[in-house]
Amino acid sequence: MSDHGFAALDIGLAFGVILGIAVWQLVRVKRSIRRDREKAQKPPGP
Repeated sequence: MSDHGFAALDIGLAFGVILGIAVWQLVRVKRSIRRDREKAQKPPGP
């Protein structure tokens, strides 16, 4: 594999990791918002 191939692989892996972490954080935030909305709609317990 040439130097360009290694560079492309290295950059691709870095962007893949960053994109994966970003998607994971987005899912966590959306779940948290949904949980907070559900909790706010429930009437308070005794």
